[in-house]
Amino acid sequence: MKKYFTLIVALLVSVTTFSQQIIFEGTYVKAHDIEAYDEYIEHVFSKVHQQRIDKGLIIGWDVWKVVDNPQEDFTHMLTTIYQVENQEEINEFQPTWGDGLFSRDASLRGKDLRSIREIVGIVKYMGLAQIRKPGVEEVPSYLVMNIIKLKNEKWKSYEDAEINGTKSLSENDLRVGWDFHRRIDDYGTDISHTHVTADWYDSHESFLRSLMGSASDSNKAYQKMLSLRDLKYRVLMKKHMSLR
Repeated sequence: MKKYFTLIVALLVSVTTFSQQIIFEGTYVKAHDIEAYDEYIEHVFSKVHQQRIDKGLIIGWDVWKVVDNPQEDFTHMLTTIYQVENQEEINEFQPTWGDGLFSRDASLRGKDLRSIREIVGIVKYMGLAQIRKPGVEEVPSYLVMNIIKLKNEKWKSYEDAEINGTKSLSENDLRVGWDFHRRIDDYGTDISHTHVTADWYDSHESFLRSLMGSASDSNKAYQKMLSLRDLKYRVLMKKHMSLR
């Protein structure tokens, strides 16, 4: 996957600027029967996406499950990563159905897949920046997705501030990585968010420890950030599956 990125080496971390031709498509799913939907992911959906990867249509496919938040609107997030030039081929792709794959799909659809899960949203993002500490796997185990909405149409000012404010992660930082994405599929005053950032952790404990300690007031840099964007909320998710 490194061939798709421009790599910039910092003192403590690898800071990557994404190619602007790569799309991250997030499909947000509310599973009514989590066990049945997980079975569908493992035995049907993952096989289809592996075929897409093998044909070079997509770069990767990740499945995330929400942690510690049963009241959230979704239970799973499925992320498909691909180059924008492959969009039409992806739309037209037809998987090869082997006997085992077809029978499992037919069985689940016979139970009515809509009764098992509901797709609550599909959002496309463009990657703007990425950081990983040395030796960390490309897709760490835990993801905290921060949902952000821009203020006053200050796109460049906000994006520059976000990137310049997170150029590196210190050794004491419990995060093992950080990503920054801009939403590209929709625009307007009524949309829920314009950007997301991702804080990556190697364990649930590390995430919880990052929230502990003495309280403090925000510094001037963060006060300036508040004038540029609203942090709407955040969601903790655990990696369920990752295909490359």
